[in-house]
Amino acid sequence: MRKVLLGIFILCSFVFLSFKEGAENDKVGFGSRKLKEMARQLPLYEMPSCDTIVEVSEIIKDKALVFVYHDKQIVHIGVSMFSRETKEIIGRDICNFLERYFLELLLLDSEANVNRKLKEDHVTLLLNGKRYGEGQFHSIGDVLQSMSMPVSFSLSHQGQYAETVWSSAGRLLQMRFPLYRELIVGMDKKESDEGVYNLLKVAEFDSVPYTEEKISRECLEFKADKVYVRHGEAFIIKTLTSDRYYVEENGNFHLIFQPQYPEYSMNNLFLSYQNGVGKTLKITHRQYGHFTPDFSIPLNNFLACFKDDFIVVCHTGYNKQNELETIVVFSHKVLNYIHLLRVHIDAKQLFTDHPVLKADFYSNIPQHYINSLLK
Repeated sequence: MRKVLLGIFILCSFVFLSFKEGAENDKVGFGSRKLKEMARQLPLYEMPSCDTIVEVSEIIKDKALVFVYHDKQIVHIGVSMFSRETKEIIGRDICNFLERYFLELLLLDSEANVNRKLKEDHVTLLLNGKRYGEGQFHSIGDVLQSMSMPVSFSLSHQGQYAETVWSSAGRLLQMRFPLYRELIVGMDKKESDEGVYNLLKVAEFDSVPYTEEKISRECLEFKADKVYVRHGEAFIIKTLTSDRYYVEENGNFHLIFQPQYPEYSMNNLFLSYQNGVGKTLKITHRQYGHFTPDFSIPLNNFLACFKDDFIVVCHTGYNKQNELETIVVFSHKVLNYIHLLRVHIDAKQLFTDHPVLKADFYSNIPQHYINSLLK
């Protein structure tokens, strides 16, 4: 009888602790379903409530797990491998991916499952030239634990792939992985679209300072009728560029925003903050699953959301309704995806005091989709 009661007590205690753990985790917000699932697999009584590192010896010994919060949500969990300063230099997305991905591998329960995941994600993992599962390379945890300071690290880009190399204590760990948004960011398109939408909704209240850029004649090429062009980058098709158009007045050059040059004026709006003040975008955000919320945001606030991580190119012409129409592409500097904005307005309305430009916004789409979207 005592054994039965003891068994019931142990069972009840286990159920209570499991329930408690689940309840505590449910109180914590997560930036993605992937992070939430990873958190459920961690042997922690409760999630940290702020940015921190925690030693979890059941997962990996002599190393810590890092937890990062933003807006009251956990937005990153991984094996702590980089300092904040290093992430700023190398790139936060890539560093967070590497930390998270190694934790994902550590959470798998067999060598076969690790190999299956590496194959599915098109990731190659080598130790001293041997693939995972070959030679002496059968434990990712052991390899990570053996990496002690000093550790040499390098990152290189090879087209649509990147390769990282860690060198420590006579061991060379190499990882080659594709630069797919879903893999690196750890979110599906629905989650990424929601993230962009939330970013833009907050950004509409920000202050966006700007200064007029002074330009010299040597940077410009004469086009026609006092108009000069400063050539920029082209993207996929030759008509999508970051070319800016200037006019000469009294020996000085100014970005064009004048009724006599409507196409140049419209094009310049998306490549500089200079003439964007007082202009509003009324956007239909075409998200995953045919979800299409509408919202308005000051033009410069919209552009500022993508200034650090994206290259901006555009093209302006007239659509079938004889309106000015600009295609704006925001191409991520590292990952192979774009955001695309299709904006239109009557040419006369553009030069009123507070014009509203209507736009369709397509976020987080593969680069090769651009040809079909531009038809």
